[in-house]
Parts: sequence; C-alpha cells; structure tokens
Amino acid sequence: MISDFLSSRSIDCDFSVIIPAYNEENYLPSTLDAIQLACEAVSPLSGEIIVVDNQSTDQTSQIALDFGCKVVTEEIHQIAKVRNTGAKVARGRYLIFVDADTIVPVPTFSSAIRGMDSREVGCGGACLSFDHDYSRWFSGKFLPLAWNFISVKLNLFAGSFIFCQADLFFSCGGFPETHFAGEEIVLSKKLKKESRKRNRRILVLKEFPVVSSARKLDWYSDWSILKMMLPLFVFPLLLKSQSFCRFWYQRPTKN
Repeated sequence: MISDFLSSRSIDCDFSVIIPAYNEENYLPSTLDAIQLACEAVSPLSGEIIVVDNQSTDQTSQIALDFGCKVVTEEIHQIAKVRNTGAKVARGRYLIFVDADTIVPVPTFSSAIRGMDSREVGCGGACLSFDHDYSRWFSGKFLPLAWNFISVKLNLFAGSFIFCQADLFFSCGGFPETHFAGEEIVLSKKLKKESRKRNRRILVLKEFPVVSSARKLDWYSDWSILKMMLPLFVFPLLLKSQSFCRFWYQRPTKN
C-alpha cells in the first residue's frame, strides 16, 4: 500500500511546509511571515505552504488563503491525523512540519532544506525556546532547557519543527494516529531508523532555536503542568488516551 502511494504521489516542488491550525488567527500571520521569508532564502528551490484547518471558528483559513497558502480541512481533532492529512496532499520531496504558533529562523530553515537537498540528511528538528518565560523557573526556563538537552543527546524532535525527506516519512507510516500526544517522539524514532537504513544523517539544529508561544504557561500553573507530566513517565500508554491528553487540546474559555 505504501509503495503504491509513493509511486502515485505527485512531486512538483522541492519542499512542503505543513502547518496544523485550530483557531490560530492571533499567531498564524507571524508564523507565515517568517516561513515566507525563509522560503525566499532557499531560492531557487521551490516550495508550498499547506495549512490544515482543524475546524477553526475564527479567521484562520482566510488568513492562510490571503498568504497564498493551500488550505485543506481535517475534522478530527487529533494532531497526528491533522499533520498526516497535510502530508498526504503535499507535493514536495521534503516535508517540514511547523506549529502555527512557532517562528522558524531563516538559518534554521535553510540548514534543514540544504541538508536534505544534499541527500546527506534524512530527518531532523531544532532546539526550541519560548517567546516568554513568565518568570517561571520550572515551566518557563527549566523545561525548554531540559527538552533541548534530551533532543540533542537522543536525536528526538519537538513537534513545533520537524523536517524529513518525504520518502522516509511515508515509508515509516507518518505520525502514529494511535496517539493523541507524544506522536512526534514516536515519529522521531521511526524516522531515525529509516534514515540509518539509507545511510542518511539525523540532524538537530542548535544554533538558532525555533521560537514557540508560551501560551500554555499563561493558561496553566506549574503544578498543573507537573501533574500532567508525571504519570507519563510511569504510564506512557496514557498518550493514547484522548481524555488524558486533553491538556494538549483544550483551551481556557478566556482565550
């Protein structure tokens, strides 16, 4: 089935940037501004930007259209499925997954594209930082530093920025739709395995971190975040539970 899909897949650009989006009218313009600037920096390579609208009720789709993006719709609220929906319509040889509230620096984007275009790099990600730390030692300062250490040491990729050659992505089955969170970790492991089979490098970019919104720090206390995280170390299968993973999907009514 995978081989049939790969053989029938239309490839008519170098890269596809895939952005899952649910009610992102406040963040999406800045994200798209940064991506368009980065796309210009890798010319003459050509690309497309795909925004996967996950049943937004605001101006998310219209903003994406105004920026010249391709907009597709996914009704099911599951981030793995939303990202896979974008990948299935992508026409690029390389796939770049970016969260709708994340700014990707030009050097980071360029390094990812150039690495894949050399055929030396199969997949990768980047270190991350928050746009605010809210003077919170644990969630604002410690957590991103701890994640970056783990990401570099173990070659694991944060969902805010993942890049890979499309053939690797589809060969390993894409994001696991068995998971409601942590899907990027599962994909990272599968991509690494596929890359090594084909003698391609795995790359975590450190010099210019992507900058993601710290809005969850505004919504939740450190104690709430810690209570969510601790059970996962003991029972990682909870990531397959939609009710347990509501932290990643629900937003306070004030937002």
